[in-house]
Amino acid sequence: MVVILIVVLAALLSQQPETMSLLDEPLYAPSLAKAERARAEETLTAARAAYQKAPNDPAAILAYGQAVVTLGRVGDALEILTHGLETNHDEPRLLLERGRNYIRIRKFAPAQRDLRKAAESLPAAKCSLAFVEYVSADFRSARDTYATCPDPGIFAYVAERRAGGTPSSKPAPTGPPPSAGAIHLPGSVARQKADAQTPIAADYMAAVELLISGDQPKAVDRLKQIVERNRRNDWMEPAYIAAEADYARLYKPTRKKHKKSLAVGSWQLAVGSWQLAVGSRPQTADRRLQTILVPRSHPRSRGGRAALTTSSRPSRPGVAIP
Repeated sequence: MVVILIVVLAALLSQQPETMSLLDEPLYAPSLAKAERARAEETLTAARAAYQKAPNDPAAILAYGQAVVTLGRVGDALEILTHGLETNHDEPRLLLERGRNYIRIRKFAPAQRDLRKAAESLPAAKCSLAFVEYVSADFRSARDTYATCPDPGIFAYVAERRAGGTPSSKPAPTGPPPSAGAIHLPGSVARQKADAQTPIAADYMAAVELLISGDQPKAVDRLKQIVERNRRNDWMEPAYIAAEADYARLYKPTRKKHKKSLAVGSWQLAVGSWQLAVGSRPQTADRRLQTILVPRSHPRSRGGRAALTTSSRPSRPGVAIP
């Protein structure tokens, strides 16, 4: 019986989400194909070795954090970057990467703080800052910041449109199509194959146009499709994050989700207590208990817990935040 309990608890622990979506849905590390995972693990092994030799070197810290993110472990990357910033105060490259990771776990306020500091010396940080302003629905600030961004992509256009302006030209949506592991809504095989060739950014731009034209019901349906089809493997995609942010503002989850969160918290609390009782990995158990006992909105929630340790913690995992 004890063995069965241990196996069950181990399985539950392995399924801990990286963060919660803006709709209060758990987001797990995206799945990788076998060959892709092997390459990511190899890169991580090399990055970890270089980091262990020079743990205070910003380049080694950055490479290690990015290698961890490639496997979907955003919370671990935040801890690595925060530890690096303790010895490299206000290093802009580390602030930029940490800000991007905060965006990935939907912690927009700390992302803005890091990115504003990084933008003082790194032009690329202005693009990420503009993006977090955009997903925070501050469209005018996003428009102004995108004007200083060297590679704004589609978001400068949609920010200008939603700020009431009239852009001179409409950019072509770029980016990879939804990953092969994405969950599709019911439909014909032919329709699913066609959808798989459409970048998420293209679907998102179409939803924005519907919002601007005043057709909110159709826009909400379009945003819902983006969120539900691509949640499993593409939740770190910039266009997906933007779609989720818009959908969350237009749609309010039911109370059932809060009950679900309480249920999840209950078993996690039991797991943490069990770990302490048997003396297994006390630091992990203590961290898990603190994660549960602190509200998810607090920066110490899963993925964002690194915020408390600061001086004030690809289309697939590792996707570039603009």
